[in-house]
Amino acid sequence: MSSILAPRPRRSSGISTQTKQRISSVILDSATATFVLHYLYHNPSYLNPWNLPNAQLWLFGFICIRLGVTFYDHLVILLIEKCFNSKVLPTREEGAPPVRYVTLDKRSYIYLFLNSFNEYAFVMRLTHYCWQGGYQSLLSWKLTELTFSNTIIALGIMFISMDILYAPLHHILHLPSFYPLVHKHHHRQHFPTRGYLDAGNEHPLEHMIGVVCTWFAVCTAEILLPTFVLWLSRIKEYGFTGLWEDNLDTVMIQGGGVHALTVVLFIQFHAALACLNHSPYNVKFSLPFVGSGSLFGTENTTNLWLNDLTFIGRWTRRLVTGQWFQYSVGHHEMHHRKFNYNYGQYCMLYDKFMGTYIEYEGPKSAADSKRR
Repeated sequence: MSSILAPRPRRSSGISTQTKQRISSVILDSATATFVLHYLYHNPSYLNPWNLPNAQLWLFGFICIRLGVTFYDHLVILLIEKCFNSKVLPTREEGAPPVRYVTLDKRSYIYLFLNSFNEYAFVMRLTHYCWQGGYQSLLSWKLTELTFSNTIIALGIMFISMDILYAPLHHILHLPSFYPLVHKHHHRQHFPTRGYLDAGNEHPLEHMIGVVCTWFAVCTAEILLPTFVLWLSRIKEYGFTGLWEDNLDTVMIQGGGVHALTVVLFIQFHAALACLNHSPYNVKFSLPFVGSGSLFGTENTTNLWLNDLTFIGRWTRRLVTGQWFQYSVGHHEMHHRKFNYNYGQYCMLYDKFMGTYIEYEGPKSAADSKRR
């Protein structure tokens, strides 16, 4: 009798979560491919901004870029090992618990192949952009026009503005509903070690986001830097009311704040640091006077008072006392090890603001390694 009254096990109804993710992934990939093909059909100049006369010359350029990327990847590692004598991260040191490496699978090679075309288009468009002098033909190639503002300050604006856009977009890629469809593949490797191969091994949609962020950084510096100079000169001459005496068109300058060589240098640093972020080397540097606790001290009375205020007060304290303009390969390794932290690539401004920053942690014990 008891066996008759016992509840029968329910049959699983509907589609499993894994099947839903596969369907969503196919839909997203198909929609992305359709959009890209449609865009290229109506805008073929995206892949050929230099108007190369034939396919043979275009393919020759593609091969040169691929060889150049391979050479550059090895050159960066050679400089780090031989010139700077950089040590490996603590997790890779001899005697540390062994870490798990993931080999490149079929999808990885497909992604790397597709992304190589996007990289080629980016390089061609960037060189064409610099050759024309930017969008407003105001970027100079003359060495006599190199200044502190259009080089050093412009580089700082580029790196900060790139992370200001990239970090929140990177955070969005980690949302539970979106992460399995795009960004999860890039995180197959918990301990990146292959440089470019681990950096470029990502979904093409994610790769395009990175390209957009790079363009955003270049264009921001091109417009923002001379505009700030204009504002400062007007404030000095007329006061703050002088900013709005003219039309909006004259309040912002449309370009010319960056030297063309600075753009080239930014791309070189950007590529090198992207490779280093996915290497085993313990490379790190910072600007000591940008967001440094040494300026006021973390236990300063004012800072402690700010910490007791609202969210804005706590954010202000993090900005003032936290070393957020800091590049570290260890930061990005922690992002691969603990996915929900350190979304920024070069500076930790976004993570300090959002509370997603985490310090580097050394190797786990053997017991922790077995539980992983």
